Amino acid sequence: LRAASNDFWLLLSDKNWLNREVPSKNGLEDCKNADSQQAELAAMHTRTRSLNLVLEDTGTKTNRYGSQCGLPEFSKQRHVPVLGLINPKSGGQAGADILNICKRSPYYQDRFFNIVKVAKSQERGGVLDIFRMELVAACEEAKKLNTRARVLSGGGDGSASFSLSLIMQALKADDGRAAEGLADSGNGFIWTDEELHDLFPALVQLPLGTANDFGNILGWGKKYPGSKTNFGCGMTPAQQLAFWFEHALDRQAIVTSFDLWGVMPQPGSDRCDFKVCELVGPRGWNPKVPLAEGEQQQLVMREASVAVPFFVCLYFSVGLFGYVVSRFQLNRHKSPAANKAEYARQLCGIMLERRPPQLRQNLNAIRLHCDGEHYFPPRYQTGNTGNRYREVGFYNINWQAGLFHGADRGSLRHRLFSNRRPVTFNDGMLDMYRFRFSSILKNPGRRIQTDKKKDMLLHFSSEPGTGIFFQYDGEARFAFSPTSQDFSIYIRKVLTIPVVLGPYYNKKLTGDAENTEAIFEFVGDSEADRQQVKTRIFSLLDGSLPREINATEEELIAAHLTGPGVPQTFDGAESLNQEQSLRSSFWARR
Repeated sequence: LRAASNDFWLLLSDKNWLNREVPSKNGLEDCKNADSQQAELAAMHTRTRSLNLVLEDTGTKTNRYGSQCGLPEFSKQRHVPVLGLINPKSGGQAGADILNICKRSPYYQDRFFNIVKVAKSQERGGVLDIFRMELVAACEEAKKLNTRARVLSGGGDGSASFSLSLIMQALKADDGRAAEGLADSGNGFIWTDEELHDLFPALVQLPLGTANDFGNILGWGKKYPGSKTNFGCGMTPAQQLAFWFEHALDRQAIVTSFDLWGVMPQPGSDRCDFKVCELVGPRGWNPKVPLAEGEQQQLVMREASVAVPFFVCLYFSVGLFGYVVSRFQLNRHKSPAANKAEYARQLCGIMLERRPPQLRQNLNAIRLHCDGEHYFPPRYQTGNTGNRYREVGFYNINWQAGLFHGADRGSLRHRLFSNRRPVTFNDGMLDMYRFRFSSILKNPGRRIQTDKKKDMLLHFSSEPGTGIFFQYDGEARFAFSPTSQDFSIYIRKVLTIPVVLGPYYNKKLTGDAENTEAIFEFVGDSEADRQQVKTRIFSLLDGSLPREINATEEELIAAHLTGPGVPQTFDGAESLNQEQSLRSSFWARR
């Protein structure tokens, strides 16, 4: 009664309340239409939620974690609000088994999603709507608990940047749906920059891929919980899963920042001056085919998938490994062990066969600058070329395929007897490296010498029909100029994002990375630089970036990288892995 009385006197205190206009007939109709639309949207959301609870098809009748497997009961005192984006096909369908357990668990069933369905169902009332609602609710709950919500990304190494893109897509403003909570806050998102800084969820990586470099360096394991490689740990698969989830939700887990790099237009430009495509060919030792009868064998390219190279989360390089990864993507296997053997087979094939005409001799056509100064090839002023080098690039994490690590460049004495500063994923620096086969003896071992730099500008001296293979986070593309002009690839830091460190986090690999404040921010030396990052992200989300970077079939034909009637796929060849396929299904809808 007291509250009602207060409301009454507040109404009387409004001097204009008696003079307010009575809604017109059209105004009443608008209200009815708005109410009808809201009711319609609510019904659509209810239906989508019910469909989201349908169990994933795993192709088997049993769940590898058992029918009675349970996840930790959510506790506001011990846990942090969490959502999940999981690829059900990853980990040999382990992702589907984990999703099905979540769908049977009261707290998790509303907030864990099949990432493929989120990517494909972006219409009004679709799965992306539900994800957005749960994301906003979880972040608000976490704010009240004085913590930061988390998003569990389940899949291979590429799933982290893809999950990040989906989160941004969910938070992207839509003026056509402003009345439904998607109004622009002034920066193109429904949250202000301050809200993004404070509320953006921290990523937890569930390792369901082959290499799992990202999950491993953050301390979440080399393989998913319950994997056969974890046999002998003293816990059943169900106990391993519960243990893993308990740490993923734990309020005491360390949350820190993570540097995210991006392929950007070089300074002074608003577009990239190169195009990308993908290798296509038959499975086996040799992917080369003739474009026409009687011609010599060559590498053949096809239009790249719409999942364009923008975010670089783990590492980037041009040269040998980019070529190996391109050939591997044509010969992918279901078994992780078979995949590792395939990498070795393709490397051997490259070393034993003749160099294709689309590639220059090693790296002799490449010049690289960092922080405005010449970096590669070394001793360039004395006539040294890149002919002896096989690869040049950078690490953002101190782990590549379980084989290579990086540490600061030093003398032989320091390399042998001192603890050099390792690659750190949140120091704001690229850890540049250059590699030739003799580097393994010179280092010695697999710890590569690195140089910390703020950016990277790569120049390629082009000839007709030539280009370079590059790989980013384990995915490969071929870059070239359709007009045979020299081109450049520029990479700088674009984002800082929050991540959660797991129970297997190894400080020896990452230095003092856990001591950095966890924030989300757009990065640039000036406001114009930061705005350029936002513009680039929006072009990624709306589909204009693939049209800028990906080569068309006409451009490939003009560069003699394919020909009329050349097939885009060959019998038995699988040019896209699962992560690429689901990302392509998402971007193709933009």
